[in-house]
Amino acid sequence: MKVLVIQIKMIGDVLASTVICEAIKKAYPKCEMHYLIQKNTFPVVENNPFIDKVLFFEESKHKGLGGLFRLGTELKLEKYDTVIDVYGKFQSLIPTYLSGAKKRIGTYKWYSKLFLTETVIPDTECNGTANAFRILLAKTAIKKEVPQIFPKIHLTQLEIENAKNQIASQLDVTKKIVMISVLGSGKNKSLPDASMANVLNTIAATADVQLVFNYMPNQQEEAKAIFDLCDANAQSKIVFDFYVKGLRGFLAVLSQGDALVGNEGGATNMSKALNIPTFTIYAPWINRTSWNIFEETGLHEIVHLSDYFPELYKNKHPKNFKEKALEWYDKLNPELFSDKLQQFVKKISQ
Repeated sequence: MKVLVIQIKMIGDVLASTVICEAIKKAYPKCEMHYLIQKNTFPVVENNPFIDKVLFFEESKHKGLGGLFRLGTELKLEKYDTVIDVYGKFQSLIPTYLSGAKKRIGTYKWYSKLFLTETVIPDTECNGTANAFRILLAKTAIKKEVPQIFPKIHLTQLEIENAKNQIASQLDVTKKIVMISVLGSGKNKSLPDASMANVLNTIAATADVQLVFNYMPNQQEEAKAIFDLCDANAQSKIVFDFYVKGLRGFLAVLSQGDALVGNEGGATNMSKALNIPTFTIYAPWINRTSWNIFEETGLHEIVHLSDYFPELYKNKHPKNFKEKALEWYDKLNPELFSDKLQQFVKKISQ
């Protein structure tokens, strides 16, 4: 049996969909498992023992209808028995159809049955809907029950040793290390600067920990603006210029930290895959239950505007309020979750 899983775009989604590969490979160890992703997301699947081959969706090569037909032709040459389209948009549906696989599985949409042989309807009410959806796709593909599986990142011992050496050379190994997702992927996924500074002040006042800023190179000025808003005590505990080489380097350092605090995004999912405690502040328009796996373990905490002002949502999906993100962020005053944050920091500081 030869199986392809397609998951284009975001790092968190690519990491999440590895559970499909793992579930199928465990059920059929001799099957050949391929995974189609974008190159920049490869670090989260590198060394995954349940993936035999990684293929890349390349914008320059596969852009536009002609590029998608080219990709479909490439997939057809692989002679897959089953293709699972997790992404569920025309960028993946067209190549899935053109692959010629006998079983083509994906999400039900009014048009998707034109491309797929089987469709599933995700349960949008359960906790961890993103993970549950992927498990459902795996079950549909193999027609078997699948045990609960969660994403994992597979680091080498050398990567871990290199991370330990870098930490020892740049940080105080006698103190707890808290990685800070100081900025989200955009303004509508980032706690306002003053509020984030408030969060950092609270952490610094609660325990003597090191706060290591995590941000992209092009976000340096924005990160510095938040640093400047922090009080003197917080600034003394912030490590602003701790740089790592590449995403694998970041993952290895993250694996040696004690917690991650900040805006919801790929770093949160990576932390969970490394079993690192998280305190995540969700954007008001992101569904609280989509990515909240492991919350019941006590390792992970979530903060969402709906926890404090459920009446704002009027029983509608949070995505209906995306245009209100900046306005509603102002309602998510850090004082609302200050006690919860302090309890989390005390717990990870023990």
